[in-house]
Amino acid sequence: MKLSTIVVLLFTFSSYASNPESLDSKAIWDDTKESFEWLFKGSYLQFTEVNNLYHAAWGVPLNWYAFENDERIQARYGGTDIASFVDNVGDLGVVFNFPVLHAGFYLYGKKTGNNHHVQFAKEYFAAMYLALAESGILSYVDIHQRPVTRDLSFWEEEFRGNSSWPSGHVMPYMTLFFKTLQFYGPKWAAIPLALTVFSSMQRIQDNKHWLSDVTGSLLLSAWASEGVRKAAGYDKNHPFYKWIFEHDAQIGFLRHRDTLGPRISWRF
Repeated sequence: MKLSTIVVLLFTFSSYASNPESLDSKAIWDDTKESFEWLFKGSYLQFTEVNNLYHAAWGVPLNWYAFENDERIQARYGGTDIASFVDNVGDLGVVFNFPVLHAGFYLYGKKTGNNHHVQFAKEYFAAMYLALAESGILSYVDIHQRPVTRDLSFWEEEFRGNSSWPSGHVMPYMTLFFKTLQFYGPKWAAIPLALTVFSSMQRIQDNKHWLSDVTGSLLLSAWASEGVRKAAGYDKNHPFYKWIFEHDAQIGFLRHRDTLGPRISWRF
């Protein structure tokens, strides 16, 4: 059975089985198909979304720095004692790879008639699985292996190639951060941001990933989130998100004394 089929069944079952009499199974199926449609469209729309140029502006230098300092960071923090809370948050990343939280928000939104929650669940679902799919594909490119290749779990071996770049383990938290920022603003987004930091710490301290694996995942998650947002076309986003990302922007070149340079302008 294909992974996409398993994901659909998990999403449908976890939502419907919670309260089968309160939901229309056809509506769930239609919403699930629409989520996958956004996933597919987001996979190519992310490369045409202007907001992702802003993400690239911080993501490219950050990843450059991470690659340059991978060995130093790993020598300093790899193999150190991991706080139990940090360890638990990191391990829960596997659980959040399944559509449990998505289904909870979807069910709650349907039961309360809150389309905002339903939209969040569907976009988070699409963005997370798009990022995870991209992570799995890129892991077959020979970038670098894990800092320590022994004692790997089933999830760390069976769903990706030999390269540890980028980390798929932290993507459920990262995509949750970007989608929460989009739908509910920075106050609520602080929670998944903290989980992202703790999970990233656990992966580095446990010698499962380099710093660049984590920063690569952060950039991929941002791009996937924006690609899905564009595919969905939802316009009731949080005012803070609108202030930062939804504005008139232009990118081009300027000439000054016979010298060309980049030009980026926007209007809030």
